[in-house]
Amino acid sequence: MPHLAVFGAGPALGLSAALRFGRAGYSVTLIARNAETLERLRARLAAEGIEVDVLLADLTDDARIDYALAELRAAHGLPDVVVYSPGDVSRLPVDALSLDADTLRSWLPINLTTPVRIMHALLPAMAARGSGAVLIAAGGSVREPQAALASSSVPQSALLNYLHSIDQQVRPTGVRVGALLITRLIENSAAQQLFDSGHFATVEPDAIQRVHPDVLAEDLFAMATTDADVERAA
Repeated sequence: MPHLAVFGAGPALGLSAALRFGRAGYSVTLIARNAETLERLRARLAAEGIEVDVLLADLTDDARIDYALAELRAAHGLPDVVVYSPGDVSRLPVDALSLDADTLRSWLPINLTTPVRIMHALLPAMAARGSGAVLIAAGGSVREPQAALASSSVPQSALLNYLHSIDQQVRPTGVRVGALLITRLIENSAAQQLFDSGHFATVEPDAIQRVHPDVLAEDLFAMATTDADVERAA
């Protein structure tokens, strides 16, 4: 049975991706820092008849990430697909003029160094095996910069460059890497809840389009199972 690992699993894109791959015959591991959320997601997937387990890990903690990777490999071997989709909204983005070096450094783990750590741990073995996919959910502002989102889009832009560089090395082996560049507000997400509760009062309600996470999950499935480009806008 092929296996999907979702890092940063939540009730929006993470759940939809797990359901999409699970219905296609994948078993699933969900990795996130909130045990209560993980248990809810586990129950939802199990109700669909999907084989699922969970691992608790803060994606800013290198030691916990390494532990989760070791547990994942011990339980399931090398995963077939990895989706990295953290939805942390514990703090609001910092705009470009306000973004000093120390503040930027604090945004690096989630947006750059953690996904690099995960790929460095898994991609060599995937390349040796000759199959696998690692897919990153990122913001569309990496291609169309928005000053208000600089704290996340600057490190994500570096990550996108890394993905293109890695692609040159692993695509000939049959391994896929990619970034789903999301330009719309994901329904059912923590970001949508913040927006709807007025945290972005200066933004006109109709200025931001919305997308159901099931639509994005279909994009991720296509990226994992076809010879897709590194970037896909959604």
